[in-house]
Amino acid sequence: MRIKDLITRERSSIVISSLISLVATFLLWALSHFGLLNILEYKSLDGFQRYNPPIENPGVVIVEVDQRSLTGLSERGVQWPWPRQVYAPLIETCVKGGVKGIIFDVIFSEPSSYGVDDDLEFARAIKGAQNAFFPVNMSRNNTHKTDISPIQRFAIKGDAPEILFRRAKSYVPPIEEFMAGSKGLGDVIISPDSDGTYRRVPLFTRYQGYLFPSLAVSALKERFTLRGNDILFDAKPLPVNERGELLLHYYGQGFQFPTFNVLEVVSAYQNPEGPQFDRVANRIKDRFVLFCLTAPGLRDLKPTSVSSQSPGGYIHGTLLVNLLNGHHIRTVDTMWRFISIFVVGIVLGLFIITTVSFWKNSLMVLLFVVGWALVSFGLFHYFQYWMGFLSHELSFLIVFGLAATYRYCTEGKRRRMIRRLFSQYMSEILVRELESHPEKAKLGGERRFITIFFSDLANFASLSEQYEPEKIVSLLNDYFTEMSQIILDSKGIIDKYQGDSIMAFWGAPIPLQDHAVMACLAALACQGRMETINNKLCNQGFPPLAMRVGIHSGEAIVGNMGSIQRFDYTVIGDNVNLASRLEWVNKQFGTEIIISEDTYQLARERIEARELDLITVPGREKLIRIFQLLGEKDKITRDDKRVKNLFEDGLKLYRMREFEEAQKKFTKVMEIGSDDQPSQIFVARCRDLIDAPPSANWDGVFRLKEK
Repeated sequence: MRIKDLITRERSSIVISSLISLVATFLLWALSHFGLLNILEYKSLDGFQRYNPPIENPGVVIVEVDQRSLTGLSERGVQWPWPRQVYAPLIETCVKGGVKGIIFDVIFSEPSSYGVDDDLEFARAIKGAQNAFFPVNMSRNNTHKTDISPIQRFAIKGDAPEILFRRAKSYVPPIEEFMAGSKGLGDVIISPDSDGTYRRVPLFTRYQGYLFPSLAVSALKERFTLRGNDILFDAKPLPVNERGELLLHYYGQGFQFPTFNVLEVVSAYQNPEGPQFDRVANRIKDRFVLFCLTAPGLRDLKPTSVSSQSPGGYIHGTLLVNLLNGHHIRTVDTMWRFISIFVVGIVLGLFIITTVSFWKNSLMVLLFVVGWALVSFGLFHYFQYWMGFLSHELSFLIVFGLAATYRYCTEGKRRRMIRRLFSQYMSEILVRELESHPEKAKLGGERRFITIFFSDLANFASLSEQYEPEKIVSLLNDYFTEMSQIILDSKGIIDKYQGDSIMAFWGAPIPLQDHAVMACLAALACQGRMETINNKLCNQGFPPLAMRVGIHSGEAIVGNMGSIQRFDYTVIGDNVNLASRLEWVNKQFGTEIIISEDTYQLARERIEARELDLITVPGREKLIRIFQLLGEKDKITRDDKRVKNLFEDGLKLYRMREFEEAQKKFTKVMEIGSDDQPSQIFVARCRDLIDAPPSANWDGVFRLKEK
C-alpha cells in the first residue's frame, strides 16, 4: 500500500475515533450535568476512601456524649439535657491535661433551665481555659440574630468574590456569657451531597462582608489567609471547589479517633492524682479535644464516605485532622476531566477501529478498564489526587460499543466482502490477514512479483471417454479437494479449476518473501499425495493418474477482474502463460515438475533441482532455462544426487558439442535409473547429432513448436 494511501486511511480512522470519543464525552457530560454521573463518581470515591490507611496520631481526641454517659449520669440523678456545670469540670480537666484547644459540637443557644448560676459556672471555666471554641448556626433565613457585632471578632474580613461561599442572613450563637470567654466560634451547618452523604465541608460562610469560619477552621483561624480567590492555610493554597468547600480525606473504614466518654473525663477530674487522670492527660496533651454527641437518641448521626452512621462531630474532627496533617484530596477540574475522557477515548477508539479481532478489542477494553482503575487508585492513595474513576470506565464501554458498531457496519462490511471473495480459494489464515489489512486486497489490478503454479492430469481426456460423467466428476472432486488443501495450507491462492487443471499462485494479495519456496514445496506435496489418491482409485476400478506441474516466478498483474456483474481475483500476464507452458513441457521430457530458472534461483536454498535444458516456447523468443524439481534439499537420496550430477555434466558436454562424451554421461544416468526419461531423450539426441553433426551456428537450444 502506498504511503499516501496509508496516511489517508490512518487520518480517516483518527477522525472517526475522535467523533466516537466526542459522542461518548458528550453523553457523559450530559449525565454529569443532570447529576446522575456525579452520584456514581461519589460512590467510587467512597470506595477508594474506605481503603485509606488510618492515621496513628491524628492530633484530635473525641470526648463523646454517648449512651453510656447518658445512662451513667442519669443513675446519679442528672438527666439530659445536663446542667451546664457538668461541662465545667470537663474543660478544667482538659486545661490541666495541656490541650491545644477545646471544641464543642454542642450549641448552647439558650440559657440553662437550672438558672443563671449554672451558666456562670460554665462561663467561668470557658474564660479560664482561653482556648474553647463553640458552634454557631449560620442560617439562610433572617429569623434569628442579625447583628454582626457580637460575632465580628470571630470572623475574618475578606472578599474572594469568585468563590461562591454559602451566604447567611442570620445566625444562632451561644449565649452571650459563653461567647465572651470563647476563643472562637464556628459554623456547624454542613450540607450533604446529592446522595445524602457528607463528603465536603465549607471552610467559610459569607455574612455581611465577613467570612465566618466553620467549627474546625475556627480553631485554626490565625493560620488562614486570603489571597485573591485562594484560601491559604500556612501560606499554602487549599484545593477547595468553586463553593469554597474542602473535600474530606477520611482515614479508612475502620479508623476510630482516640476517644473518651464524658464519664471517663469526669472520673479523671474527681481524682486528679489517680491513674485515670494520667491516662486522659497523656492522650489529650498538645491535642485538640472535640466534644460531640454520639448517642443514637441525640440524633446527630450522619452518613459519610466510610460509614452509614457517623457522629456529626467526626466530620468536623476529620476536617481538623486534614488541616493539621496536610491531607488534602486534590481533584481535577471538570473541564480537564472531560478532556482526558475525550483523549483517552480517541486512543481506545482508534485501536478498536483498526483492529479486526473481537477478542483483541475486548482484551484492550479490559486493559483500559483495569489499567485506569489501578492508575486512579495509585494517584489517590499515593498522591491524594482524584481524577474521577467511573466516568472514564463508562467512557471506555461507550467507546467500545460505538466503535464496534461502526466497525461492524463499515469495516465489517468490507471484511465480509473480502471473506466472500477470497474464502473459496484462499486459506483461512490469509483470509484473516486480509480482514485485518484489507488494503492488501487492492481492487483492480496491480503489478506483483509472484510465483505461478499450473497442474494437469496426464491422459485425463481418454479417461473421461471411458467412464460415466458422474464417476469422473466424483474423481475430480476428490482430486481437487486433496490438491487444494495442500495449496491452501502452504499459503497459496487457488485461481481457478479448468477441466482437470489447477492454477494457483503465491505472493499476492499478501506478499510472501518465500513464495517460490512455498510453491515448490506445495508441488512436491501434491505429487506425494498422488500415491494415496491412486491407491483409492485402484480400489474403485480406475487406472492410476499422473500429474504434471509447471512453476514460474515473475511479474504479473494481480487483482479483481471481470465485469460489473461478476468478477474474480486472478492474475494475468506473459509470465502466467509461461508457467502454463512449463506444465506442458513435462510431457516432452517425461517429468512431473518443471520449474523455471527464475523460480530455481529464488528457492535453491530449500529445494534440489537438476537443469534439464535451454528452451524456447511458441510466441516467446526469450530463452528459458528449465529445471526438474527433485525434492526438498537434504531429503533426496544419494542416487538422486548422482543422477543430478552426472546429468548436468552430460548437459555441459552436450552444449560443448562433445556428443560422444555427453552420451556416455547420460548412459551412466540410465544405468542408475533405467526409467530416467530425460537421459533417454538426450542419449537419442546425441546419437542423432553424432550421425548428422550440427551446423556451425547450432546453440543447443530446444525450440518447442507446439502449444
